[in-house]
Amino acid sequence: MINSITIKNFTAFKELSVKFTEGINVFIGANSTGKSHLLKLMYALCAANKPLEKELFGDPKRYITSKLKGVFKPEGKIGRLCRNDKKAIIRADLKPNRFIEFAFSNDMDEVVVTDNMEYERYSWEPVFIPPKEMLSIFEGFSSLYLKRELTIDETYFDLCQAIETPVLKAEQSLQLSNLIKKIKVICEGEFLLVKQKKFYYKPTKGEILEVELAAEGFRKLGVLQRLIETGHILPGVSGPLFWDEPESNLNPSLVKHLISILLEMAREGQQIFLATHDHVVLKWLDLLRQDNDHILFHALYKNDENEIEISSTNDYLKICPNAIDTAYAELVDKDIENTMGGLGK
Repeated sequence: MINSITIKNFTAFKELSVKFTEGINVFIGANSTGKSHLLKLMYALCAANKPLEKELFGDPKRYITSKLKGVFKPEGKIGRLCRNDKKAIIRADLKPNRFIEFAFSNDMDEVVVTDNMEYERYSWEPVFIPPKEMLSIFEGFSSLYLKRELTIDETYFDLCQAIETPVLKAEQSLQLSNLIKKIKVICEGEFLLVKQKKFYYKPTKGEILEVELAAEGFRKLGVLQRLIETGHILPGVSGPLFWDEPESNLNPSLVKHLISILLEMAREGQQIFLATHDHVVLKWLDLLRQDNDHILFHALYKNDENEIEISSTNDYLKICPNAIDTAYAELVDKDIENTMGGLGK
């Protein structure tokens, strides 16, 4: 779990500090305000130490550097991720009582770890779900990624590895069976990995279909089904879930069910980070939340000096600025004007 992160001179950010909730954290903002970069940075820091678990005296800087390069795909040195050629400094506070701080400049090949409290022992493995669904391109993707130079970032490869894992034994997944059942109802069927090679869609009624013939929105939810079945999402045990644009290719009628599932996961101890442009996602989070739910809305925006800042609140009505609501208000105003003419002004 991530408690907070502080960033200086990294990609789009001059200086940013934000605290997170243990439940659902939602990033909103106009394009080019750094939502995806924040998700990827936090994912990289949570995932980079995975090889360190196997090494008694492993060096964090090597793995942090490698993961940042894999996730952000800078050309050449990692210093390409510095903002305006200035020294980048990043600190992440992790639960329980662990943190990592590192820095790098534009001419450096590796990061320099400047402070570290048992980062190597942070063992909560994260999951990152990118905007594009993976089930239809799963077959052969891992071997292709390992053998060829691809411009696709490492989050896709990591997800592919996660959904390739065999499912948990039945007795180990009892607490998750309700979530899996809900996803199957929404998708009107389930997704199966046959011979660890290719995914198929098995509808509730009818014959098994190639995964490419299933609705893309269903395939996206199928990824979530698979991650739960394999134990990569195990509320209270697994690391944070990062999901970039969960609404993409989902009909708004399905968003309600997805948010309901995410809220249930959060109540069981799953920390979740979402980046969204969708009013429906925000509104269902507000409407379906219960009094004890932990939800924080983080609005990223550019100030008068064109620097990115952040404003956080647990109250949907107090999100400010809210680029999504502003766009919808403009749409409603135009609709009223077209319908009522001068009377609508």
